[in-house]
Amino acid sequence: MKRVLFLISALLVALSSVAQKKIPHAVKTYNEATARRMEIVLPKVKGYNCYKGDFHIHTSYSDGRVNPSGRVVEAWVDGLDVIAITDHYEGRTGEKKFLKVVAPYFEGGTPPKYQSAGKAKRVLADFNAIHQEAVDQVAKSGYPMLVIKGCEMARNAQTHGHFNALFLQDINGLYDADLEVALQRVKEQGGVVIHNHPAWRRDTSDKTEFHERVYSEGLVDGVEVANGYTFYPHIVRRCIDEGLTMFANTDEHSMTTHRFLQNGNLRTMTIIFAKELTEKAIKDAILKHRTIAYSGGCLIGEESWLVEFLNAAVDCCLVAVKEKNEHLYMLTNQSSIPLRLRRGKTIYELEPFKPILVSFGKDKEGVEATRPVYTVDNMWVADYKHPKVEIAIDKK
Repeated sequence: MKRVLFLISALLVALSSVAQKKIPHAVKTYNEATARRMEIVLPKVKGYNCYKGDFHIHTSYSDGRVNPSGRVVEAWVDGLDVIAITDHYEGRTGEKKFLKVVAPYFEGGTPPKYQSAGKAKRVLADFNAIHQEAVDQVAKSGYPMLVIKGCEMARNAQTHGHFNALFLQDINGLYDADLEVALQRVKEQGGVVIHNHPAWRRDTSDKTEFHERVYSEGLVDGVEVANGYTFYPHIVRRCIDEGLTMFANTDEHSMTTHRFLQNGNLRTMTIIFAKELTEKAIKDAILKHRTIAYSGGCLIGEESWLVEFLNAAVDCCLVAVKEKNEHLYMLTNQSSIPLRLRRGKTIYELEPFKPILVSFGKDKEGVEATRPVYTVDNMWVADYKHPKVEIAIDKK
Protein backbone atom coordinates (compact mmCIF):
# COMPACT_ATOMS: atom_id res chain seq x y z
CA MET A 1 0.00 0.00 0.00
CA LYS A 2 2.83 2.39 0.88
CA ARG A 3 4.46 1.61 -2.46
CA VAL A 4 1.28 2.48 -4.37
CA LEU A 5 0.93 5.77 -2.47
CA PHE A 6 4.58 6.57 -3.25
CA LEU A 7 4.06 5.99 -7.00
CA ILE A 8 0.90 8.11 -7.02
CA SER A 9 2.73 10.89 -5.23
CA ALA A 10 5.62 10.75 -7.70
CA LEU A 11 3.20 10.87 -10.65
CA LEU A 12 1.41 13.92 -9.23
CA VAL A 13 4.76 15.69 -8.79
CA ALA A 14 5.70 14.91 -12.40
CA LEU A 15 2.35 16.14 -13.75
CA SER A 16 2.66 19.28 -11.68
CA SER A 17 6.12 19.90 -13.14
CA VAL A 18 4.82 19.55 -16.71
CA ALA A 19 1.92 21.86 -16.00
CA GLN A 20 4.26 24.49 -14.62
CA LYS A 21 6.63 24.29 -17.63
CA LYS A 22 6.36 27.46 -19.68
CA ILE A 23 5.26 27.00 -23.30
CA PRO A 24 7.31 29.21 -25.65
CA HIS A 25 5.54 31.71 -27.89
CA ALA A 26 7.80 30.95 -30.86
CA VAL A 27 9.99 27.96 -31.74
CA LYS A 28 12.46 27.68 -34.62
CA THR A 29 11.69 24.61 -36.75
CA TYR A 30 15.02 24.95 -38.54
CA ASN A 31 18.32 26.59 -37.70
CA GLU A 32 18.08 29.28 -40.36
CA ALA A 33 21.32 30.71 -41.74
CA THR A 34 22.37 33.14 -44.43
CA ALA A 35 22.05 32.20 -48.11
CA ARG A 36 24.01 29.00 -48.76
CA ARG A 37 26.32 29.28 -51.75
CA MET A 38 26.76 26.50 -54.28
CA GLU A 39 30.52 26.66 -54.65
CA ILE A 40 31.69 26.03 -58.22
CA VAL A 41 35.22 24.65 -58.05
CA LEU A 42 37.42 25.54 -61.03
CA PRO A 43 41.19 25.10 -61.39
CA LYS A 44 43.90 27.70 -61.71
CA VAL A 45 44.82 28.02 -65.38
CA LYS A 46 48.27 29.31 -66.38
CA GLY A 47 48.52 31.12 -63.06
CA TYR A 48 45.11 32.76 -63.40
CA ASN A 49 42.11 32.26 -61.14
CA CYS A 50 38.85 31.23 -62.79
CA TYR A 51 36.12 33.73 -61.90
CA LYS A 52 32.50 33.07 -62.76
CA GLY A 53 30.56 35.97 -64.27
CA ASP A 54 27.21 36.91 -65.77
CA PHE A 55 27.25 40.19 -67.67
CA HIS A 56 23.64 40.28 -68.88
CA ILE A 57 20.97 40.45 -66.14
CA HIS A 58 17.69 42.37 -65.92
CA THR A 59 15.79 43.61 -62.87
CA SER A 60 12.28 44.79 -62.06
CA TYR A 61 13.32 48.32 -63.04
CA SER A 62 13.19 47.34 -66.71
CA ASP A 63 11.47 44.06 -67.65
CA GLY A 64 12.77 41.62 -65.05
CA ARG A 65 10.98 40.15 -62.03
CA VAL A 66 13.68 40.51 -59.37
CA ASN A 67 15.10 43.72 -57.93
CA PRO A 68 18.87 44.46 -57.93
CA SER A 69 19.32 43.35 -54.30
CA GLY A 70 17.66 40.02 -55.12
CA ARG A 71 19.89 39.58 -58.17
CA VAL A 72 22.97 39.90 -55.95
CA VAL A 73 21.79 37.24 -53.48
CA GLU A 74 20.68 34.98 -56.36
CA ALA A 75 24.07 35.26 -58.09
CA TRP A 76 25.92 34.54 -54.85
CA VAL A 77 23.82 31.42 -54.19
CA ASP A 78 24.41 30.30 -57.81
CA GLY A 79 28.19 30.43 -57.26
CA LEU A 80 29.10 33.55 -59.25
CA ASP A 81 31.88 36.01 -58.46
CA VAL A 82 31.05 38.95 -60.72
CA ILE A 83 27.83 40.25 -62.28
CA ALA A 84 26.56 43.23 -64.24
CA ILE A 85 23.04 44.57 -63.91
CA THR A 86 22.16 45.52 -67.50
CA ASP A 87 18.64 46.90 -67.50
CA HIS A 88 17.16 48.05 -70.80
CA TYR A 89 17.96 51.66 -71.53
CA GLU A 90 15.07 52.20 -73.95
CA GLY A 91 12.15 50.06 -72.77
CA ARG A 92 11.27 49.69 -69.07
CA THR A 93 7.94 47.94 -68.59
CA GLY A 94 8.64 47.55 -64.87
CA GLU A 95 8.93 51.30 -64.53
CA LYS A 96 5.56 51.81 -66.22
CA LYS A 97 3.93 49.36 -63.82
CA PHE A 98 5.58 51.02 -60.83
CA LEU A 99 4.27 54.45 -61.86
CA LYS A 100 0.73 53.04 -61.82
CA VAL A 101 1.26 51.64 -58.33
CA VAL A 102 2.51 54.93 -56.91
CA ALA A 103 -0.02 57.09 -58.78
CA PRO A 104 -1.70 58.21 -55.50
CA TYR A 105 1.54 59.99 -54.53
CA PHE A 106 1.17 62.36 -57.47
CA GLU A 107 -1.11 65.35 -57.55
CA GLY A 108 -4.48 64.30 -58.90
CA GLY A 109 -3.36 60.65 -58.91
CA THR A 110 -1.80 60.95 -62.37
CA PRO A 111 1.92 60.07 -62.62
CA PRO A 112 4.18 61.59 -65.29
CA LYS A 113 3.67 60.09 -68.73
CA TYR A 114 6.16 57.31 -69.37
CA GLN A 115 8.24 57.74 -72.52
CA SER A 116 10.58 55.14 -73.94
CA ALA A 117 14.03 56.48 -74.75
CA GLY A 118 13.52 55.52 -78.38
CA LYS A 119 11.10 58.43 -78.64
CA ALA A 120 12.17 60.76 -75.83
CA LYS A 121 15.11 63.15 -75.98
CA ARG A 122 16.54 61.85 -72.71
CA VAL A 123 16.14 59.11 -70.14
CA LEU A 124 14.49 60.18 -66.89
CA ALA A 125 15.26 57.04 -64.85
CA ASP A 126 18.44 57.03 -62.74
CA PHE A 127 20.34 53.97 -63.95
CA ASN A 128 23.25 54.72 -61.65
CA ALA A 129 20.86 54.23 -58.71
CA ILE A 130 19.94 50.77 -59.99
CA HIS A 131 23.61 49.80 -59.97
CA GLN A 132 24.15 51.36 -56.54
CA GLU A 133 21.34 49.27 -55.06
CA ALA A 134 23.20 46.12 -56.10
CA VAL A 135 26.51 47.47 -54.78
CA ASP A 136 24.89 48.32 -51.45
CA GLN A 137 23.51 44.77 -51.18
CA VAL A 138 26.99 43.33 -51.70
CA ALA A 139 28.31 45.52 -48.89
CA LYS A 140 25.38 44.68 -46.60
CA SER A 141 25.68 40.93 -47.19
CA GLY A 142 29.47 40.86 -46.98
CA TYR A 143 29.76 38.80 -50.17
CA PRO A 144 33.18 38.92 -51.86
CA MET A 145 31.46 39.76 -55.16
CA LEU A 146 32.05 42.36 -57.82
CA VAL A 147 29.20 44.31 -59.48
CA ILE A 148 30.08 45.94 -62.80
CA LYS A 149 28.15 49.07 -63.81
CA GLY A 150 26.29 48.48 -67.07
CA CYS A 151 23.12 48.70 -69.15
CA GLU A 152 21.62 47.29 -72.36
CA MET A 153 20.93 49.45 -75.41
CA ALA A 154 18.66 48.18 -78.16
CA ARG A 155 17.18 49.01 -81.52
CA ASN A 156 15.59 46.98 -84.30
CA ALA A 157 16.81 43.37 -83.95
CA GLN A 158 17.17 42.80 -87.70
CA THR A 159 19.16 45.93 -88.51
CA HIS A 160 20.85 46.94 -85.26
CA GLY A 161 20.37 44.49 -82.40
CA HIS A 162 21.08 44.74 -78.68
CA PHE A 163 24.35 45.73 -77.02
CA ASN A 164 25.52 45.65 -73.41
CA ALA A 165 27.72 48.47 -72.15
CA LEU A 166 30.00 47.56 -69.21
CA PHE A 167 32.54 49.27 -66.93
CA LEU A 168 30.71 52.59 -67.16
CA GLN A 169 31.19 55.79 -65.20
CA ASP A 170 27.77 57.37 -65.76
CA ILE A 171 25.00 55.32 -67.34
CA ASN A 172 22.59 58.25 -67.51
CA GLY A 173 24.81 60.23 -69.87
CA LEU A 174 24.99 57.59 -72.61
CA TYR A 175 21.68 58.00 -74.35
CA ASP A 176 21.38 59.19 -77.93
CA ALA A 177 18.69 58.42 -80.49
CA ASP A 178 21.53 57.29 -82.77
CA LEU A 179 22.77 53.99 -81.34
CA GLU A 180 26.20 54.43 -82.92
CA VAL A 181 26.65 57.71 -81.04
CA ALA A 182 25.58 55.98 -77.82
CA LEU A 183 28.21 53.27 -78.36
CA GLN A 184 30.83 55.94 -78.98
CA ARG A 185 29.91 57.49 -75.64
CA VAL A 186 30.51 54.11 -73.98
CA LYS A 187 34.04 54.17 -75.38
CA GLU A 188 34.56 57.74 -74.20
CA GLN A 189 33.87 56.48 -70.67
CA GLY A 190 36.40 53.66 -71.09
CA GLY A 191 33.61 51.09 -71.31
CA VAL A 192 33.34 47.68 -72.96
CA VAL A 193 30.63 46.73 -75.48
CA ILE A 194 29.13 43.25 -75.97
CA HIS A 195 26.94 42.35 -78.94
CA ASN A 196 24.08 40.38 -77.35
CA HIS A 197 22.27 37.30 -78.74
CA PRO A 198 23.47 38.01 -82.31
CA ALA A 199 21.17 35.43 -83.92
CA TRP A 200 18.00 36.68 -82.24
CA ARG A 201 15.42 37.32 -84.98
CA ARG A 202 18.14 37.11 -87.63
CA ASP A 203 20.90 34.75 -88.77
CA THR A 204 24.61 35.28 -88.21
CA SER A 205 25.87 34.53 -91.72
CA ASP A 206 26.51 38.20 -92.44
CA LYS A 207 26.50 41.64 -90.84
CA THR A 208 24.15 44.48 -91.55
CA GLU A 209 25.47 47.85 -92.71
CA PHE A 210 25.25 49.10 -89.12
CA HIS A 211 27.20 46.10 -87.81
CA GLU A 212 29.90 46.50 -90.45
CA ARG A 213 30.35 50.10 -89.39
CA VAL A 214 30.44 49.72 -85.59
CA TYR A 215 32.64 46.61 -85.77
CA SER A 216 35.12 48.27 -88.14
CA GLU A 217 35.25 51.34 -85.88
CA GLY A 218 36.28 49.15 -82.94
CA LEU A 219 33.12 49.91 -80.98
CA VAL A 220 32.42 46.21 -80.24
CA ASP A 221 34.73 44.28 -77.90
CA GLY A 222 32.95 40.96 -77.58
CA VAL A 223 29.95 38.86 -78.55
CA GLU A 224 27.69 36.42 -76.74
CA VAL A 225 28.51 33.02 -78.22
CA ALA A 226 25.82 31.69 -75.89
CA ASN A 227 22.75 33.37 -74.42
CA GLY A 228 20.93 31.29 -71.81
CA TYR A 229 20.77 27.85 -73.40
CA THR A 230 21.26 29.08 -76.99
CA PHE A 231 24.66 28.59 -78.66
CA TYR A 232 25.70 30.52 -81.80
CA PRO A 233 28.43 28.42 -83.53
CA HIS A 234 29.17 30.93 -86.32
CA ILE A 235 30.06 33.59 -83.76
CA VAL A 236 33.01 31.57 -82.44
CA ARG A 237 34.74 31.90 -85.81
CA ARG A 238 33.93 35.62 -85.94
CA CYS A 239 35.43 36.17 -82.49
CA ILE A 240 38.66 34.38 -83.43
CA ASP A 241 39.04 36.08 -86.82
CA GLU A 242 38.24 39.57 -85.52
CA GLY A 243 39.86 39.41 -82.08
CA LEU A 244 36.63 39.59 -80.08
CA THR A 245 35.99 38.23 -76.59
CA MET A 246 33.55 35.35 -76.12
CA PHE A 247 30.78 35.61 -73.54
CA ALA A 248 28.00 33.38 -72.23
CA ASN A 249 25.33 35.16 -70.19
CA THR A 250 21.90 34.29 -68.83
CA ASP A 251 20.02 37.37 -70.08
CA GLU A 252 17.90 36.56 -67.04
CA HIS A 253 14.51 38.24 -66.69
CA SER A 254 12.82 35.79 -64.34
CA MET A 255 14.59 33.65 -61.69
CA THR A 256 17.59 31.44 -62.36
CA THR A 257 16.57 28.55 -60.08
CA HIS A 258 13.97 26.99 -62.34
CA ARG A 259 16.05 27.51 -65.50
CA PHE A 260 19.34 26.05 -64.35
CA LEU A 261 19.80 24.33 -60.98
CA GLN A 262 16.46 22.53 -61.07
CA ASN A 263 17.39 21.22 -64.52
CA GLY A 264 20.67 19.84 -63.20
CA ASN A 265 22.86 22.51 -64.81
CA LEU A 266 25.14 25.20 -63.53
CA ARG A 267 24.03 28.69 -64.42
CA THR A 268 25.13 29.95 -67.84
CA MET A 269 28.26 32.01 -67.23
CA THR A 270 31.46 33.47 -68.58
CA ILE A 271 34.61 32.03 -67.04
CA ILE A 272 37.21 34.78 -66.75
CA PHE A 273 40.93 34.11 -66.28
CA ALA A 274 42.21 36.91 -64.04
CA LYS A 275 44.80 37.39 -61.31
CA GLU A 276 42.35 38.89 -58.80
CA LEU A 277 38.72 39.83 -58.32
CA THR A 278 38.98 43.54 -59.07
CA GLU A 279 37.33 45.62 -61.74
CA LYS A 280 40.72 46.40 -63.28
CA ALA A 281 41.78 42.72 -63.45
CA ILE A 282 38.43 41.51 -64.82
CA LYS A 283 38.37 44.24 -67.46
CA ASP A 284 41.96 43.44 -68.47
CA ALA A 285 41.07 39.75 -68.88
CA ILE A 286 38.06 40.61 -71.02
CA LEU A 287 39.97 42.98 -73.29
CA LYS A 288 42.69 40.34 -73.73
CA HIS A 289 40.16 37.61 -74.59
CA ARG A 290 40.91 35.42 -71.55
CA THR A 291 37.45 33.87 -71.29
CA ILE A 292 35.57 30.63 -71.82
CA ALA A 293 31.80 30.53 -72.29
CA TYR A 294 29.77 27.95 -70.33
CA SER A 295 26.19 26.99 -71.24
CA GLY A 296 24.19 23.85 -70.51
CA GLY A 297 27.24 21.73 -69.70
CA CYS A 298 29.18 22.94 -72.77
CA LEU A 299 32.44 24.91 -72.74
CA ILE A 300 32.98 27.21 -75.74
CA GLY A 301 36.07 29.22 -76.59
CA GLU A 302 39.48 29.45 -78.18
CA GLU A 303 41.06 26.03 -78.48
CA SER A 304 44.23 27.02 -76.63
CA TRP A 305 42.29 28.14 -73.52
CA LEU A 306 40.03 25.08 -73.59
CA VAL A 307 43.05 22.76 -73.73
CA GLU A 308 44.72 24.62 -70.87
CA PHE A 309 41.51 24.47 -68.83
CA LEU A 310 41.06 20.72 -69.35
CA ASN A 311 44.64 19.90 -68.43
CA ALA A 312 44.38 22.06 -65.33
CA ALA A 313 41.09 20.41 -64.35
CA VAL A 314 42.01 16.77 -65.01
CA ASP A 315 44.52 14.94 -62.86
CA CYS A 316 46.06 12.04 -64.80
CA CYS A 317 48.23 9.48 -62.94
CA LEU A 318 49.99 6.38 -64.24
CA VAL A 319 48.69 3.56 -62.03
CA ALA A 320 50.28 0.45 -63.52
CA VAL A 321 51.97 -1.09 -66.55
CA LYS A 322 50.33 -4.39 -67.42
CA GLU A 323 51.10 -7.12 -69.94
CA LYS A 324 52.07 -6.13 -73.48
CA ASN A 325 53.14 -2.75 -72.15
CA GLU A 326 49.53 -1.70 -71.57
CA HIS A 327 49.48 1.45 -69.42
CA LEU A 328 46.69 1.99 -66.91
CA TYR A 329 45.87 5.60 -66.03
CA MET A 330 43.56 7.12 -63.44
CA LEU A 331 41.76 10.29 -64.53
CA THR A 332 40.13 12.55 -61.93
CA ASN A 333 38.10 15.63 -62.77
CA GLN A 334 39.04 18.20 -60.11
CA SER A 335 36.43 20.74 -61.27
CA SER A 336 32.68 21.14 -60.80
CA ILE A 337 32.06 20.91 -64.56
CA PRO A 338 31.49 17.40 -65.99
CA LEU A 339 33.72 16.53 -68.94
CA ARG A 340 32.78 14.16 -71.76
CA LEU A 341 35.83 12.48 -73.31
CA ARG A 342 35.68 10.33 -76.45
CA ARG A 343 38.18 7.95 -77.97
CA GLY A 344 36.90 6.29 -81.10
CA LYS A 345 33.34 5.21 -80.31
CA THR A 346 33.93 4.98 -76.56
CA ILE A 347 32.71 7.85 -74.40
CA TYR A 348 34.00 8.46 -70.89
CA GLU A 349 31.86 10.60 -68.58
CA LEU A 350 34.32 12.32 -66.29
CA GLU A 351 32.09 13.49 -63.43
CA PRO A 352 33.28 16.08 -60.91
CA PHE A 353 35.71 14.70 -58.32
CA LYS A 354 35.19 11.05 -59.36
CA PRO A 355 38.12 9.03 -60.78
CA ILE A 356 37.94 6.59 -63.68
CA LEU A 357 40.52 4.08 -64.95
CA VAL A 358 41.52 3.99 -68.62
CA SER A 359 44.12 1.95 -70.47
CA PHE A 360 46.41 2.97 -73.33
CA GLY A 361 49.39 1.44 -74.98
CA LYS A 362 50.02 -2.18 -75.91
CA ASP A 363 53.15 -0.89 -77.67
CA LYS A 364 56.23 -2.98 -78.31
CA GLU A 365 58.78 -3.21 -75.54
CA GLY A 366 61.08 -0.19 -75.40
CA VAL A 367 58.61 2.04 -77.25
CA GLU A 368 56.86 4.83 -75.32
CA ALA A 369 53.28 4.00 -74.49
CA THR A 370 50.47 5.80 -76.27
CA ARG A 371 49.57 8.90 -74.31
CA PRO A 372 45.95 9.64 -73.31
CA VAL A 373 44.44 11.63 -76.19
CA TYR A 374 40.72 12.37 -76.29
CA THR A 375 38.21 14.39 -78.23
CA VAL A 376 36.27 16.46 -75.69
CA ASP A 377 32.64 16.27 -76.79
CA ASN A 378 31.32 18.99 -74.50
CA MET A 379 33.90 21.53 -75.65
CA TRP A 380 33.33 23.59 -78.80
CA VAL A 381 35.86 25.51 -80.86
CA ALA A 382 35.61 27.33 -84.19
CA ASP A 383 33.66 25.81 -87.10
CA TYR A 384 31.43 23.75 -84.78
CA LYS A 385 34.21 21.33 -83.87
CA HIS A 386 35.46 19.63 -80.72
CA PRO A 387 39.11 19.95 -79.63
CA LYS A 388 41.37 16.90 -79.42
CA VAL A 389 43.43 17.07 -76.25
CA GLU A 390 46.51 15.18 -75.06
CA ILE A 391 46.17 14.91 -71.30
CA ALA A 392 49.25 15.71 -69.24
CA ILE A 393 50.45 12.76 -67.12
CA ASP A 394 51.60 13.01 -63.49
CA LYS A 395 51.78 16.80 -63.63
CA LYS A 396 53.16 18.52 -60.54
